[in-house]
Parts: sequence; structure tokens; C-alpha cells
Amino acid sequence: MIRKAEILLVLLAGCMIIGTSCFAAETRTITDIAGNQVILPVNVTKAVNIDPFSNQFLYIMGADRDLIATTFGPSNKAVLNVTEPYLMSLPSVGHKDNLNSEEVLKLKPDLVITSIDYPKAMTISEQIGVPFLLLDFENPENLTRSIHILGEVFGKEKEAEEYISYYENKMKTIEKDVSAVSAKKPIYFAQKKPMQTLGDDYYEADLAKIAGADNVAEGISGGDNIVSMDQIYTWNPEAIILLPYCSANVSEILADPAWQSLPAVQNKQVYRMPKYLLTWEMPGPESVLGAMWIEKTLYPDKVSYDFNQEIKDFYQKFYHLKLTDDDVDAILQDRAPATMMESMASM
Repeated sequence: MIRKAEILLVLLAGCMIIGTSCFAAETRTITDIAGNQVILPVNVTKAVNIDPFSNQFLYIMGADRDLIATTFGPSNKAVLNVTEPYLMSLPSVGHKDNLNSEEVLKLKPDLVITSIDYPKAMTISEQIGVPFLLLDFENPENLTRSIHILGEVFGKEKEAEEYISYYENKMKTIEKDVSAVSAKKPIYFAQKKPMQTLGDDYYEADLAKIAGADNVAEGISGGDNIVSMDQIYTWNPEAIILLPYCSANVSEILADPAWQSLPAVQNKQVYRMPKYLLTWEMPGPESVLGAMWIEKTLYPDKVSYDFNQEIKDFYQKFYHLKLTDDDVDAILQDRAPATMMESMASM
């Protein structure tokens, strides 16, 4: 017995001398949105993010300090420099379409956060020996599930559930407001170009449905679909929503003879979706405001809340920003050409 004790003491002393642990680090298993079992440290403190939407959810739940590299995508860098200076100071290792695996390895992260539409994720994860966590924000159900997963990963379950509860309650309010609408308005989303649109599998289509409208591009998938003018006339939308990064502005569409015979143009039902930190139709925290804006724009008489106050309350609650009436007006009245085309093109 004495001999065994001496051996154990020698082993422990050796571990202390070389500064390492002789015992395996504690781990846990998280199930990501794709059903993968991801083995992570009990405390994740060195995460790399290559999904721009995750950034904002991590920030509002207070887990941003556990990132060591990240990506932003189409965002208002001027505002983010004020609200999220730590995140803006982090290096980038690329994004899902252009990941620098060597830089990831140099950082020795606990995990890499990415989206489910990154088909090479699991292969690269195995190649470099770093766990990848797959998330999906392209429909409301998966968005809330992904927020829940992030909360579980970073020990921010309470904060994650706080946003999920807010999001679900606001969406229910919107759905209740428009529940008496006899027929949903058909709307056309203009993507990066006026004749480029997105399909029903995109988050924007879900926001439209919640707010009592239908994306006219039914049965089409993907976000970069080039369509003809004849097709748009066949769809015959009652409203046209230019996404914030669309190359055309409202006045150009209203003045273009090619669009003149559409009911949406004749009735001046052409609008640009607002943006602030991110664009409001993208699956980030602000998208709840995007759903409210669609309802307010299409069915102003159905709205049961003070929309301008909701905007102020949202940014105060989740971003600690006190917006003035002038700030809100500037967001809602933005009719200038898009300023985020370059960042959109790089995604």
C-alpha cells in the first residue's frame, strides 16, 4: 500500500511540475440544430463565430465576451462600434463561404459557431479537430431553438429565454392583430436588385405570413432568384418591399415605366424595409421590429400598439440605447439608396 501511495504522489508531482492536468477536462454534450452531438468544455470561453446573425444574439444575452473571433456580414458598422466595441475589435477568420482553417487552428477555440447551410462544416470540423456547432435562423421555430442552444452553450439560458419570450409574445400580438384580415396581401420582395427576389424558404417570407401577407414567389427557393418583368406582372403584387440593400429606391420604382401598370405602383404601395444595426428583415434580434413594420405598413388600422414606442423599448431593453423621436423617424424615413451592397456581396 505504501508503494502504491508513493507512486501516486510521484505522478501527481510530475503533473504539477509540467503544469498540466493528469485528468481529462470536464466536458458535456450539446445537441445542435442539425441533431449533431457536439462535445464541448463545461465552460466555453473561446468561441469562434462565422455566422453573422449569431453575433447579435450572443451580444443581447451577454455571451459576446466568450468570442475570440467573429464575422459581421451586412451590418451598420458605425452603430456597432458604439454598441459593441469589444466584438468590433475581434479578428475574423472568414465566414462560411470563405473560412480560413489555419487561422482557426491558431486560435485554439473551444468551438466554431456556424449555420446549417454550411455543407462543409462537419468535414472541416473532423479535419482540424475543432467542434462545429450548427444553427439555423431561417424560420421562426428554428430561430428560437437556435437561441436556446446558444444560451445552453454559454450558460446564458435565462437571458436566451428572455428574448425568446419577448419574440414569441410580439409575434402573437401581430398575428392576433391581423387575424381578421379577410385576404392576405400578396407582396413582392426586391432583393439586391429590383428583379431579384427570395423564395418561401427564407425568413422574410415567414415574417410576411405572421404580419398577414403572402410572398408572391410561392414555390421558389433561395434568396438570389432573378425573375422577369412578365413574372412579376403575373404575380401582380399589391405591395412591393425593397430590402434595405436593394440597388433601387422607392422613387425610382415609382417612376420606372416598366413597373407602372402594377397595382402596387399605381397605389404607391412601394416601400423600403428599415435598417439600424442589421436590416430588419434578416433573422437577427431586430427582425421582430421587421414583422411589426410589415403589419404597420400594410394594415395600419389593425396595429394594437404604439410602434414608435416599441422601437424605443426594444433598443433600450436589448442594446441599452436610448433613441429619441428623431432617431426613430430617421430609421423609418430612410429612403436613401442602400449602403450595404458591398457587405452583402461578400456574404
